[in-house]
Parts: sequence; structure tokens; C-alpha cells
Amino acid sequence: MIKVKNLQKKFGSLEVLKGIDEEIAKGEVVSVIGPSGSGKSTFLRCLNLIEIPTKGTIEFDGEIIYKKESSRYKKAVEAIKAKKKEMNSQEYKAKYKAAVLEYKKHQNLEKARLKKLDKAINIHRQKMGMVFQHFNVFPHLNVLENITLAPVLTNKMNKEEAEIVAKELLEKVGLKDKIYDYPKKLSGGQKQRLAIARALAMNPKVMLFDEPTSALDPEMVKEVLDIIKQVVKMGMTVVIVTHEMGFAKEISDRVFFMDDGKIVEKGTPKEVFENPQHPRTKEFLSKVL
Repeated sequence: MIKVKNLQKKFGSLEVLKGIDEEIAKGEVVSVIGPSGSGKSTFLRCLNLIEIPTKGTIEFDGEIIYKKESSRYKKAVEAIKAKKKEMNSQEYKAKYKAAVLEYKKHQNLEKARLKKLDKAINIHRQKMGMVFQHFNVFPHLNVLENITLAPVLTNKMNKEEAEIVAKELLEKVGLKDKIYDYPKKLSGGQKQRLAIARALAMNPKVMLFDEPTSALDPEMVKEVLDIIKQVVKMGMTVVIVTHEMGFAKEISDRVFFMDDGKIVEKGTPKEVFENPQHPRTKEFLSKVL
């Protein structure tokens, strides 16, 4: 269902993802674990293109939805500059000018391609629900409006139908009695349950969870994890970045351990947690288990 090839992401000179190649099957539950700063959240954000990769290919449901390779035109300009001393002035100027023109032409074509890509990216995001660490609910809308907004505006669902779906989801996440409350009246756990219901209202094919319990008080963690278990039981493809090792062991089909921008070890929960092979996995788990 999800396939990435040579996925790279840089923020300026900081290389956060360093060429990830991975596949996630339909209906699979994958937990991504690892130390802070290892690239876990960036990996997740690249999957639904909240962050645009610097390089690489993302395939979703058999369709390539993002692809970017190194520009051979830029490399051509750099190659000519490197050989400047080997050419006479006139030859260098002519070749350099021609290479720069080709590079600029390619840049213009790339800008046009990315403009067209914007629409495809928005469609792709609708198929991948995402729940963030800090809830990201709309404070000026009540609970019901938070859930119905996107289905009405984006999926063109009529308001009455959207409200029926919203009420069903609110019952599932235990917020039926909060339907007209505003987020400021909700606890952290209730806000996160609202965020999950809002994502599910778009009827996504995949759910991405980015450390959904890390901003919660300890007593609120279980209620959110229980809702995520319900999502897993629905048979949906789930990718979750988490520090809850017991939870990852319980719900996952596979576990990815990330370190320094790479997936350095992967396997079943039993393989990763009980018999880790990579030194960094062993070191990390010895500190958190």
C-alpha cells in the first residue's frame, strides 16, 4: 500500500532522512520507535507530504504520488565549472551558458510540475488521516464542527450526513456528551480523541499517529491508546510513532527502529524487542524497557 524509495529530507544543511527504502502492506500495523531526533516524525510527515521530501519516491496504493531525483542539469553546470581550467575562455563561456540555460529551463518545468502536484497532494492527504502530538483541533469550533468541517468542505458531503457520521464517531471515542463543547473545555485526552474522530471522518485508507500520547498526563494515556486499538481492529493500515513500548509490542505487525535518519532494524515485535540485532537497538531498548 505504501512504498518509499530512497526517501531523503534535508532542512538546510541538516540531513534528517538518509535514503529510506520501505514498504507497508495494506492492513498492516507498524510502530516506529527510536531516540528523539532520529527522524521518526519527519518520516511520518513525508508519507502524507506535510513535509515535501528533498529526494525520493513515494508510492501509495499502486500510484506514484511523489518523485524527485537529483537534477542532472545542475550536475552538468557544476561539471563544467569544475573543468574551467581545461578550457579556453570562449569555450568555457559557451558551454557554461548553454548548461545554465538548460538548468533554468528544467527549473521552470519543475515549478510547473509541482504546481500540478499540489492538487494530487491534497487528494493524497485526504486518504491518509494524521493525528499529531499536540492535537491540532480548531479552538474556535465546537466538537461537532471540528469533525464536520473537512468532510463538508473537502469531500463535499452534505451537512446533515456529515453530522450523522460525526455523532457516530463521537460515540465510538466516548465524546457523545461533549458534542457542543469547545476544545478549551476538554482535557488533553479528550482533545486527542476528538482529533482521532476528526481524522476518521474523512474515511482515510491509512491512519498516521505522531506520538499521540506524549503530550498527555499519564492518567489520560490509556484512554487514547484504547481508541487507537479500536482503529487497529477496524483493519485499517496504521503507522504510529510512539514511545509506548508495551503498546507497540501489543498492537504491531512490525516495528521499525530508527536512528540517525535511517531504519536500522525492523521485524516483528518479538524479534525487535526480545532479540534485537543492531547495537543501537540494543542500547536504546536497554534504557527504555
